[in-house]
Amino acid sequence: MNTSIYKPGESVVHRLNPVTKLVVAAAVSILVFLVPNYRFALAISLALFVGVAVAGVSGIVLRLVGLAMVPFGALLLVIQGILNPANHDAPFFVVGPVTLWEAGVAETLLIFFRVLVLVLSFLLMATTSQPQKLRIALMEKGVPPQLAYVFIASLQIIPQIQARAEAIADAQQARGLDREADIRTRSKSLVALLAPLLIGTLIVANTRALALNARGFNRRTPRVFLYEVADPAGERALRWASVLAVIGAGAWRVFRWL
Repeated sequence: MNTSIYKPGESVVHRLNPVTKLVVAAAVSILVFLVPNYRFALAISLALFVGVAVAGVSGIVLRLVGLAMVPFGALLLVIQGILNPANHDAPFFVVGPVTLWEAGVAETLLIFFRVLVLVLSFLLMATTSQPQKLRIALMEKGVPPQLAYVFIASLQIIPQIQARAEAIADAQQARGLDREADIRTRSKSLVALLAPLLIGTLIVANTRALALNARGFNRRTPRVFLYEVADPAGERALRWASVLAVIGAGAWRVFRWL
């Protein structure tokens, strides 16, 4: 059972140190919120799409981005472009009684591309970083094992819950549950799905905690890792450059406010 969205590969993105990908993802996500221009966020989005194509993870990333961003963009356009009373300056598009305002469209594009960069950057990191190597890389940088484990578990929890929900639904269908019934019938059967899903998730969490304690997870003695994660000087320089770019953009925004 695949419990993560990681997709193995040999691309240049896969070979990067997981901490490098994490730092760059965090840096570009912060930068697009510091620079109040949707064109900058659009340029970063296009660069991330290139990275997705190079890594060969377009299928899973585009599917997840489409599921999240298409309804979000449509809702955002309605709220910002049509319903926001502060945007009544110049009409951008008029269809009967519905007016799409220029200021609302600009605000929609800015918010949409900012969130798109956030989603794309971390999806690219998650789909090209093996969870075990990411945990080891974080621990080698001084991150406490408990925090590293929580971070990795957060990346894996959605695929795990989805797989468990599908298994429970298949088991219930084998026992006579009609998964193609009307909405009212399926709504009633939702309780039958959620109860074992939540209980099973809690049992798995408790089992993992016991297994980790039995293996000395909280011991402070030196550890020997199964994988060796390379960290060349060029990647360390890239991480520092990303951090400095964020600091510079933040200082620029503060200077603009003064």
